[in-house]
Amino acid sequence: MPHTAKIETRFSDIDKFGHVNNAVYLTYMEQSRISYFNEVIGKNNEWEKTGIILAKAEIDFLKPILFEDKIEIEIAVSRLGNKSFDMTYKILKTQNELPILMASGKTILVCYNYSSNATISIPADWVEKVKFFENI
Repeated sequence: MPHTAKIETRFSDIDKFGHVNNAVYLTYMEQSRISYFNEVIGKNNEWEKTGIILAKAEIDFLKPILFEDKIEIEIAVSRLGNKSFDMTYKILKTQNELPILMASGKTILVCYNYSSNATISIPADWVEKVKFFENI
């Protein structure tokens, strides 16, 4: 079962046309990624030593999100490489107790040591925790 993060739509997220601006979707994905890492990897990571950088982001916009929509993001690790990994996102709203897919996305993240300014291998404990959580 993927990790689910509830997202609160802020008034400042809304554009002139009354829906969430497309640029905000990346922020929502980032919020869900932080939630995933806190649950799966743990909150005590030393991010300057074992951090991540965003290498690529893709979003498919399917339906506009409105201010009053209740949003959740399902997020999962879909690929583990040596230094990079992929995360997939389903941005959903609930209507009449049914989930409606509003957008989907994918990011490629690279493990990075900010002290040495160099890419690093995905830490072994991260791999172990992700594999356990994702049941892979």
